[in-house]
Amino acid sequence: MESSYDINGSNKNNNIRVNTFVHDHPILKSFIAGSTSGLFSTVVFQPFDVIKTVLQDPRNDKKLGIINATKSVWQQQSFYGFWRGLSPSLVRNIPGIAIHISLTQLIYSYLTQNNQTSMVKSGIAGFSARCITVSILMPFTVLKTRVESGQYHYTTLARGISDILRLECWKVLYRGWTPTILRDAPFSALYFMIFIKLKNIKLLEELDNKQPFYIFGCGLLAGGLASFITQPFDVIKTSQQLSKEKLPLIDAIIIIKRKYGIAGYFKGLSLRILRRSLMAAITWTIYEQLS
Repeated sequence: MESSYDINGSNKNNNIRVNTFVHDHPILKSFIAGSTSGLFSTVVFQPFDVIKTVLQDPRNDKKLGIINATKSVWQQQSFYGFWRGLSPSLVRNIPGIAIHISLTQLIYSYLTQNNQTSMVKSGIAGFSARCITVSILMPFTVLKTRVESGQYHYTTLARGISDILRLECWKVLYRGWTPTILRDAPFSALYFMIFIKLKNIKLLEELDNKQPFYIFGCGLLAGGLASFITQPFDVIKTSQQLSKEKLPLIDAIIIIKRKYGIAGYFKGLSLRILRRSLMAAITWTIYEQLS
């Protein structure tokens, strides 16, 4: 009994030390939260991204809806088709979310050294962190979009990059960079601004705003609003990255308007709101629970 007590006590002390260490190192906490949520959310929500990409592909019928897009994916590759592009998504999202959260917290901490928080500082932190993250991982974003469309078939990530470099040009790996920045940087700025604002509001006196469901709700609402506002750039980005030839930003905007009308800039909106808001909510809930 005595040895069992010692073992249990030792384990408990070790857990306390680990928790304290993580709490005292916010960058490590950011990486743990980002990597964990990146792995889970990418695997679970990948089908939404695949269907959204098919919907936004300018080569498909303009009347294509969610149901027919889903049928199309199933007819092409059955069940596994909904997880095509998973490899570049994992490579992009696991380190990407971790890097983004870490940079966001680092920049935000620097901007609020005098303990004066503001929505503007939250926005600057989110915007700056996303610009850096997008630029680092852009090649995997291009591969992800191409494989998800079903129009490109790369056996491995290395083969995909090699084929693009050999058959096209290195610049193709950064195709769609501008609309991606215009989509992701404002999304992160808006999300972090709204999230911080909501998180610091107590709706009820007895409500603890550190409770998981409260944090998750804040993240869900912030993600939905930010996704809606930045949706047009998601469609433009997809059009550029799936184009066989170089497609300038203005030309992509004109083509979408000509083929679909204004509604074309919001194709796949419901799927993106569902995926991005849930991913963001899960990420920040995990982060807050590690605090």
